[in-house]
Amino acid sequence: MQIRRNTNFGGSTNVVSRGVKNLTGNNQMLIVIDGMPINNSNINSSNGAQTAGARNTYDYGNAGMDINPDDIETLNILKGAAASALYGFQAGNGVIMITTKKGKAQKGMGITISSEFGVGSVDKKTFPVYQNKYGQGYGPTYDAAGNPKGTPVGPTGAFFVIDKNGNQVVSTTDDASYGVAFDPNLSVYTWESYSPYSSKFGQKSPWVAAKNGPITFFQTAQTFNNSISFEGGSDKSNFVINYNNYKETGILPNSELKKNNASIKFNHKLTDKLSASVFANYLAQTTMGRNTTGYGGDNVAGLFRQWWGTNVDIKSQKEVFQNSGGQNISWNMADPANGNTNPKYWDNPYFTRYKNYQTDERNRFIGYGQLDYKFTDWLNATGKISTDTYSELREERKAVGSLASTFGINRLAVGSGYQKYTGMFSEQNYQVTLNFNKKITEDFSLTGLVGYNALRTRRTSTLASTDGGLIIPGIYALSNSVNPSPFPIEVEDNTAVNSVYASASVGFRDFLYLEGTVRNDAFSMLPQDDNDVNTYSVSGSYVFTKHINAPWLTFGKLRASYAENPQGSIDSYALQDVFTKFNPFGSNQLYSRPNVANNPDLHPVKTTSKELGLEMQFLDRRVGFDVSVYKSLSEDQIFPVDYSTATGNSSRYVNAGSVENKGIEVVFNVTPFKTNDFQWDINLNWSKNENTVVALSPGVDVLTIGTFQGGVSIVGTKGHAYGDILGKDYIYSADGQKVTKNGVYLQTATTNNVIGNVTPDWIGGIRNKFTYKQVSLGFLIDIQKGGDIFSLDQYYGQSSGLYTSTAGNNELGNPVRNTLANGGGVILPGVNEDGTPNTTRTPSPEVAGSIYGYNTNPQKAFVYDASYVKLREVSLTYSFPKEFITKVGLNDLRLSLVGSNLWIISKNLPDADPESGISSGNLSSGYSGGSLPTTRNIGCNLTLKF
Repeated sequence: MQIRRNTNFGGSTNVVSRGVKNLTGNNQMLIVIDGMPINNSNINSSNGAQTAGARNTYDYGNAGMDINPDDIETLNILKGAAASALYGFQAGNGVIMITTKKGKAQKGMGITISSEFGVGSVDKKTFPVYQNKYGQGYGPTYDAAGNPKGTPVGPTGAFFVIDKNGNQVVSTTDDASYGVAFDPNLSVYTWESYSPYSSKFGQKSPWVAAKNGPITFFQTAQTFNNSISFEGGSDKSNFVINYNNYKETGILPNSELKKNNASIKFNHKLTDKLSASVFANYLAQTTMGRNTTGYGGDNVAGLFRQWWGTNVDIKSQKEVFQNSGGQNISWNMADPANGNTNPKYWDNPYFTRYKNYQTDERNRFIGYGQLDYKFTDWLNATGKISTDTYSELREERKAVGSLASTFGINRLAVGSGYQKYTGMFSEQNYQVTLNFNKKITEDFSLTGLVGYNALRTRRTSTLASTDGGLIIPGIYALSNSVNPSPFPIEVEDNTAVNSVYASASVGFRDFLYLEGTVRNDAFSMLPQDDNDVNTYSVSGSYVFTKHINAPWLTFGKLRASYAENPQGSIDSYALQDVFTKFNPFGSNQLYSRPNVANNPDLHPVKTTSKELGLEMQFLDRRVGFDVSVYKSLSEDQIFPVDYSTATGNSSRYVNAGSVENKGIEVVFNVTPFKTNDFQWDINLNWSKNENTVVALSPGVDVLTIGTFQGGVSIVGTKGHAYGDILGKDYIYSADGQKVTKNGVYLQTATTNNVIGNVTPDWIGGIRNKFTYKQVSLGFLIDIQKGGDIFSLDQYYGQSSGLYTSTAGNNELGNPVRNTLANGGGVILPGVNEDGTPNTTRTPSPEVAGSIYGYNTNPQKAFVYDASYVKLREVSLTYSFPKEFITKVGLNDLRLSLVGSNLWIISKNLPDADPESGISSGNLSSGYSGGSLPTTRNIGCNLTLKF
């Protein structure tokens, strides 16, 4: 199981078991609480049509993040298809089984109070280190005749702008750092010189690197987590009441997330045969200031990583924003020397964070009522009604005075606007189950169940926005639109699934077991005469230690399984064509067919899985292992293929193609030392999954999963592992060397070259736990080997001259940014087209740094190995002695220090975290651009039990 959480504030987590099985659908594991499936959907942005990599998008997190950890008693992972088959179409990707706490029989009421405070700081390994030799500018530029547009200052050929009074002015219109070399003896006019709200207004400043770079823009994150729990019980009843208050401020200014979570669980034995259980959980969450994802727009992290002036002091930006009452005064002025001080490409980052912010809120209720009736000692029945419902409000703002960029439903470039999304989700399950557990003979036992489940789901949403900007600044309302608001996007989706299922397990003399499950799911959104899918599984196990009497062997079990199960349901809007309505043109009402035709004959992806496993424990469980090997084939992948344009569509969804996953999983445990006072436990897990796109539709060899800024795409390629990264590559000689021409590398003309793959070679982890009397210390090391990732930050950041790699010296000892006449440039390793070694220095423009960016390099140059080794977690807990606890009137008292993401021991992606990404889902890996830096977190927890 691979858990991948990106660095977005309040962002989503991707949880995938045993590889990607569904190329275009959901691969997330199902979350089940006390037998009740929980919605864990994620929408990357309130504009659901936006793709990863688009401008102005947000990661609103998974719905599963609403689960309160204080409610969890146990957690179990069902990875294999046979283990999760009983949950049918919802569980094709595995199941995370959660059992909530219940009260215990005791005298009086038990009270648990927990208080935790944590702080988070930026891991500087995951943020760029700027070069400090050159400032704002784009180097020498030339007119049509080849003459430099200015007087060069220094050996690089770069120059300052000259205003009407003959003063040297920094080229503020440039959002790069290929300008004049820093010299403290030079005094120039900067952007501050032209802002009356700056303390440097009208003054020159020494030409030096900024004292306070963008790293100082980030603040210390803080987390407050307080909870109280009441529990009690008798021989007939028990209850647990939990309340949790959570508050988090992020590393970005003006970011805050609040949660209030309350739950109650009550169990009561009504008679000797009849008992009742009730669980209710209510959550209220509000968030302000999530970070923008994707390229450009309001993504300040992308700005700092890709386009910036190294002479710009971030505190000066804060000063003018505050002194002006919140005006958008940017370092990137259009032409201050000639009176134009408006932003050119980028807003003031403080204006972005405090004016162009979003807010969202979610209110959620999860609950169930259950009755259990015991007919006999071996037969009982359960009836359960459960609900999972929530409402959401998301608001996105663009303040008057912003640079024009795409916004709103129409995705047009506007200088202000307001967007509002309201959504509701409701899911009810009505379930009846008959359970049996009987000793048939002295040798045989039988356990199992039969049941029926009716699932009813309803989703509604409305997305609306202004058009053309806001009339009155600061009033964020749809009625404040300059132009008539476009038609809202309204969605209503009502679905029903009726399911019958059965499971039986036969045991022979407590050493041989055979289990089978079957389930049929009938869908309202499939054609009436072909609307059901089946799930089957069979598994067997042999506990061979019943027949081996060896003191060194504590336990041994061999197991095998086979399963056939669907991968989720079909989106009802993929089965029937719908029309898109456009804003009226005059008196005409315009409708359009979608480019991709839907298909009423679609059916879910089906996966066939096989698994073998061996579990052994030795020396009274001091040493042991659990090994699994598996193979699965997921057929009938859903994706669009070319379709006759005479129908009004260019492609059509079809079931075609298949994906194979096969792998091995190893869990190893050992206790090297164990005495009365001290114990050391080691747990190691390692897994390798090989994924192959076995087939696609006839005539189709490549399926595009997503396209991104920077000219790359992530695809499924027939015969390859899921997640090929496509883009331009170098041209290589017969012996594999890069080919140059006139001193620079040649590259392919097309972008359909495989330049990487997102799938890792293997993943693993090592957990150590040391216990000495009342003290326990544990730490977890998390490892990923292999996989590739494209960095948009390096793609643009090297081109803009931000990184230290662009400002070194060549083999002559001269700065590479010097002109060729001044000893600059570099000789790139490689060969000429005729195979002779390259001996040509970088040509015009004679800024050697320009060879490092996207201007003269293919996308392949910015693909990195995504391997990492991380110290994921460290925990230190002290449990106070019972003698002390009794004296102060407590039942338990613990103090803990916990740290997470403390140290990236090893990584190959420069200046960023290999796990950083845009959102969760199939495109959660393989692409890094404009992500927040990783946060190191350290917290202190005090827990008291009365």
